[in-house]
Amino acid sequence: MTEVLVLIDPGASTIRSAPLNSPQLPVTDLAAHRGDGIFETVLVRVDPATREPTVVSRERHFARFHSSASALDLPEPDRRLWRQAVDTVVAETIKANPGVTEFAVRYSLSRGTDTPRGWAFSLPIEDSIVTARAEGVRAVSIDRGFPAYLGRTSPWLLLGAKTLSYAVNQAALRYARAQGVDEVVFVSHDGIVLEGPTSNIVIRRGDHLLTPDPTAGLLAGTTQRLLFDHAGRLELRADFADLSLDDVHAADGAWLVSSVRTAVTLRELDGRELNRDEALTREFQRIIAAG
Repeated sequence: MTEVLVLIDPGASTIRSAPLNSPQLPVTDLAAHRGDGIFETVLVRVDPATREPTVVSRERHFARFHSSASALDLPEPDRRLWRQAVDTVVAETIKANPGVTEFAVRYSLSRGTDTPRGWAFSLPIEDSIVTARAEGVRAVSIDRGFPAYLGRTSPWLLLGAKTLSYAVNQAALRYARAQGVDEVVFVSHDGIVLEGPTSNIVIRRGDHLLTPDPTAGLLAGTTQRLLFDHAGRLELRADFADLSLDDVHAADGAWLVSSVRTAVTLRELDGRELNRDEALTREFQRIIAAG
C-alpha cells in the first residue's frame, strides 16, 4: 500500500503533505527522545462499491486525544484542524490505492522543541492482524508493577493517557513472543486484570459484558466503548468490574478489543484454553465495521 503523510502545524493551524520516507522530525524533538506526546490510531473502512470511507469511532478517538493532551498539559487540539488532516490522509490514501478497502490512520501531537508539532499518516493492515481476527490469540498474564487505582492518587503517571512512550508495551509484547504466545494481559500488583499492551479486555459472563474500570490503571478504550454502546441491541448488559484471572478463565467468552485489530478472541490464557463465543465475535466485528 502507498502510504500518505500530512504534517500539522498547530500554532499556525495549517497542514501540508510531505514524503513519508523523507526526514521530517528534528532529533531534538521531545517525541523522539522522551516520548513526550500523544497519538491515536483509527481504522478506516472503504466501501468497495462507492469508495466512500468510514473512519471508525472518529469522535471517540478525538475525545480521548483531547483528554490525553490535557493530561500532558499540551495545547488543546483544534478539532477542525485535526479532522482536516485525517480527512486529507484518508482521501489521498484512497486515491493512491484504488483497490484498498481497509487501512489505518495514526495521528500524533508532540511537544516538539520550541513549539508543538503534529502529523498524521496512513498504515496498511498487516496480515497478522487479519489472522488474529479470524483465529484469535493466545496470551500470558504479567504483573504491571503497580496496584490497581494508583492513578487516582498519582495522576503524573499518566495511566489514562495515550502517550507516545510505548517502550513498556513493546517490551511486554517481545516477552510474550519469547514465551511462544501472541499477547500479554497486564495484571495489577494486587491481582486486578487491567488490559493488553494495545488493547482492552472484555469478557462475557452470562448476559453481562464486563471490562476493567479505566481508573484502575488502564487506557479507556474507544472500541470497548463502541461495543458497550451497542450491548442493548445484543440483549446484553455492560458494566465495569474488577476482574481476576479466575474471572477470565471462567468466562463464557473473552476478547482483546482495539481500534485496528477490532475484536479478537482470547482463546488461551496462561496455557489454559478459554471458552469461545464465535457468534458474538462476529457480531462485535460487524458493529465495529459499521463504525
